[in-house]
Amino acid sequence: MYAVWIKIDETLPWIELKGKYRTKREAKKAARYTLDRVEIRVVEMPEKKRQVRALATTH
Repeated sequence: MYAVWIKIDETLPWIELKGKYRTKREAKKAARYTLDRVEIRVVEMPEKKRQVRALATTH
């Protein structure tokens, strides 16, 4: 029995895909099928704005 694990990059953990396969060939075919249909979404991130700190306070 084989399972399929993928690693996207060094900052993320290994991810196990659903399914168990009797042969390594079946597992590779299933992994390719899944990876060919991955949905990718690129989003805009707002720039980080620095918070202004009070330089002087009055009492």
